[in-house]
Amino acid sequence: INAEYGKQWYQRRVREAVVSTQSTGIPNTNTTMLRFTTLLLVLSGATLATDQETFRLSFGQKGLDWFETVVATMEDIIKEIIMGGLVITPMDLNGVEVTNLKMRDIELPKPELSIVPSKGYRLNSELTMVIDGDWSFGFLGGDLTVNTKLNLDTVAGVDADMKNGIFRTAAGSCDVDFISLEIDMKNEFLNNIAKGMVEDVKERIAGIVCKEVNTALDTSFNDLFQAIPHEVKLHLLTRDIVFGFGPDSNPVFSSDHVDVPCRVQAQSKIPFPFGPPRGISDSVDPEFIGCVLLSDHLVNSVSFLALGKGAIKENIPNKKFPIGSDLTNTAYFKKSLPQLYKAYPNKDVVYKISNLRYPKLEFDSNLQKVDVPLRVLVQIDGATVINLKLSLKTRGHLNIAGNVITGSCEEIKTKTVVVSSKIGDIDADLANDIMDDLFSKTIIPDVNAFFKKGFRLPCVDKIIDTKKAIAETKDDFLRVCGDFELTDYTLAVVRREVEKIVDKFTLDY
Repeated sequence: INAEYGKQWYQRRVREAVVSTQSTGIPNTNTTMLRFTTLLLVLSGATLATDQETFRLSFGQKGLDWFETVVATMEDIIKEIIMGGLVITPMDLNGVEVTNLKMRDIELPKPELSIVPSKGYRLNSELTMVIDGDWSFGFLGGDLTVNTKLNLDTVAGVDADMKNGIFRTAAGSCDVDFISLEIDMKNEFLNNIAKGMVEDVKERIAGIVCKEVNTALDTSFNDLFQAIPHEVKLHLLTRDIVFGFGPDSNPVFSSDHVDVPCRVQAQSKIPFPFGPPRGISDSVDPEFIGCVLLSDHLVNSVSFLALGKGAIKENIPNKKFPIGSDLTNTAYFKKSLPQLYKAYPNKDVVYKISNLRYPKLEFDSNLQKVDVPLRVLVQIDGATVINLKLSLKTRGHLNIAGNVITGSCEEIKTKTVVVSSKIGDIDADLANDIMDDLFSKTIIPDVNAFFKKGFRLPCVDKIIDTKKAIAETKDDFLRVCGDFELTDYTLAVVRREVEKIVDKFTLDY
């Protein structure tokens, strides 16, 4: 394996995704499928250190089976990479020099991936190869062809390197079992002699394969993972937010699933006004390919940065409640707040609503809660008549169907404080009733209508086709599980990117 080519290629892919595009090298390896598998386990879990876990990826055998299918769709491209990149060193077999060995053909049945409890994962792959080369013995020489079918069985571990903030791979066992191996030296007499070299050739090839696999797992892959940025910038809601990421602890390889515990948090120059995360205590639903588990601590860190004081604003009149509608005239309060109508009879009313701090979200068992303090200004003729401060708390549910998220807000509670009033004292309970009525007619119906209709996950339709999915709120975290297939568009993009690698490979070699 030419590790430097692989490292340069990966760094280029990262820069393309995060910053800019630069053209560098490509991987030159005979362990391409192993790379794909390890990237699945490590990159999917790669997520700035908090006190405890805030993000978890969990998948079982069904998830590995799905990935096998994805890899199989790239068989022709992987085949081209391996055939071009496999370098077989010359051999000295009892005085016979075997040189210029080149891959002519290879067959790659779908690899089998499985979990090895407490250790890692296993890749089992059967390879059929045709290799051409030259032989020489003294003044004699010629060409030869090696036809072999072998089974590669390797176990790899994945651990958390907390010092460097990455997941690190480690070689476990590696076994090469030859199903068949034939050496054709283009002459029946020589072929009989070659039969005596078969076991030596098997030993040499097995040693080369396992040495390359172990080097990849112990060194090359970790060089690639070290190049993964520990930060990424995303535009969310109102601003760009920088996220830091890293492992929380070692992945857990259970008998039927893998949990990849991670730490991910929005970065802030000032401390968050809430305690550390409480961790995640759940895993994959075996009915699905995989699950993502997200702590409410992470959601609140985003809310704190993106939806701080004054970031949420709502004014009435608006399109739904134009001037002239009931809520926008003092006549609406003729009975509920008669002193307002008496002081300003039949006057237009303007409501200005803004948040006093970030909305705080709490995931609970089958429930999510939102708590946000608001400022409500009731204005007439451009002057503030009533200044209210209130705490708005809602309770609701979240669902997912296909690529569409739906939900509902089922309960609303307000606690109102009258900051100032130009119409005399206002009873606190009365102020609460008025605000409950106002929000039940304005914000809450809009929220419910939005969630009842549902909204599609951004860009998801183009990338994946979700067959089934569930969203469940647990104690302090959200679990989203799903079955999905990559769209033709996504497969085309992946193939195009891999083909670029092959083109670069062809130019270099």
